Amino acid sequence: MHQEQPPLGAETVAAGPPPVWCRLCGRPLTGAASRRTGLGPACDAKLHPAGPDIRTRRHQVDQDALPGL
Repeated sequence: MHQEQPPLGAETVAAGPPPVWCRLCGRPLTGAASRRTGLGPACDAKLHPAGPDIRTRRHQVDQDALPGL
């Protein structure tokens, strides 16, 4: 019997979600949040940097002594 073979160069498609690529760097995205936003974690951090930490903005203030002490 003769079995029909797929033509050369034909790729077999894996079952699952279609591939999604990062809009900034073009790498494939695997995480659900990354696939939803279209940006990988590194590229998302480049476009949306974290806000300043409140602890780094605190500073000491010289205060006058209370009268009577």
